[in-house]
Amino acid sequence: MPILVPDPSRAFPRALAPVAARTAALLAPGALHHPLDAFEVCVDGETLAIPVRVYYQPALVRLAAWAPGDAGLVALCLGTRHHDGFVREACLARLLDARRNWIVPFVVQLVGEYIPQIVRRIEAALPGLDHAAYGRFLLENPRFFARTERRVISYGYTYLAAGYPDKHDHPGTRTIAAFRRMRAAAAVSPDGAQARTT
Repeated sequence: MPILVPDPSRAFPRALAPVAARTAALLAPGALHHPLDAFEVCVDGETLAIPVRVYYQPALVRLAAWAPGDAGLVALCLGTRHHDGFVREACLARLLDARRNWIVPFVVQLVGEYIPQIVRRIEAALPGLDHAAYGRFLLENPRFFARTERRVISYGYTYLAAGYPDKHDHPGTRTIAAFRRMRAAAAVSPDGAQARTT
């Protein structure tokens, strides 16, 4: 059932509420319409409601993304939910170097939406990602990860068309396999044990 999301700042931890609310307000003018539904995830025990799509003016997203600190990262995260795939990819490209636990669901979600250029960017960035943070997030959100994995599998009919006769050579499949390894590593670490109990 869709979740009504009148306030995109709910996509971020409560500690970021003032920054997220200001950033969302900066992006709102000229939006085609408000986000109507969201997917829920947990980050460090806190439930977040992340918009499935946002409809901000691309120029405002680009401008807000240059704000310093968390404000810019919040804008980039919201940009990964943009209805324009080019905006999503541009925001992702800048977000992949950032290290905040609350960024992780925005990246993982993009693997399940499968735009080839975006998935290849994520795959290329895998060595530099914070594997512990991704592993903890995936442990904390087994249903979300299972749904993302099913979505990647459901794109199987595109493997041949995209020139991947063996689905295991596909970037989406390889990225999901890497996420599984991160989750497995987190499961045997002390931090992973804590994530499973929240």
